[in-house]
Amino acid sequence: MDTTGFAVLRDVIAAPLIESMRVYIDGELKRRNVEYLGLAGPDWILDSPLAALSTSAALHKALAELYSHEMKQAPLESRIATSIRALSGGTGAKHSWLFHYDSYVVTALIPLQIPDGEGELPGDLVMYPNLRGVRRRPVFNIVEKLVVESPLACRLWKRSAVQRAMSARTVRMRPGNIYFFWGMRSLHANQPCLPTSVRCTALFHFGDPHAGSLFKRLSARHHQARLRRLSHAAAK
Repeated sequence: MDTTGFAVLRDVIAAPLIESMRVYIDGELKRRNVEYLGLAGPDWILDSPLAALSTSAALHKALAELYSHEMKQAPLESRIATSIRALSGGTGAKHSWLFHYDSYVVTALIPLQIPDGEGELPGDLVMYPNLRGVRRRPVFNIVEKLVVESPLACRLWKRSAVQRAMSARTVRMRPGNIYFFWGMRSLHANQPCLPTSVRCTALFHFGDPHAGSLFKRLSARHHQARLRRLSHAAAK
């Protein structure tokens, strides 16, 4: 993670669990009648096949040790923030190339459904690894995010010439693996998939240095407003 930007634990998520999650994802997309599914918070995962993983002592230990390695101190809290993103149709395409920094020091990404058929686009993860240090002051963090994550900046980050010049990494993900990276330090986004495909990942975040901050709440509201704008644009 320090040298190449990410680390992988291979073949640690059992195939039956992945299949159960695919059934769950398809059911939620149909039940909600949406093309984009984004769930976050402590409740959604308890009703999903991933419930046991959210309380995994091994996963918690790994995230806590990574946090301690990066921050040179023990975690201030033990909570793991979980979310899930499923992209499909035209709405899913609008959620591609949205470069951003996470609000947490450590991110564990679990691919659940990655398009791999002939002629499909897999929606690879693209990252500028360790582009910055951990921002300990929330006001600096939110101002930087507003600039770096703006639509104009995202158009710049997606350019092939910029990615080559700044040593961006493209990560082909495979269900069964867990991918770890420094979410707060690495600018990242996903490439698009075909409208007929479904791409879904689960995210386990750990270590929020700005927990409880007013600026953190403002940043979260800005992010939610951004997602609403994308959904409304896709519906037109």
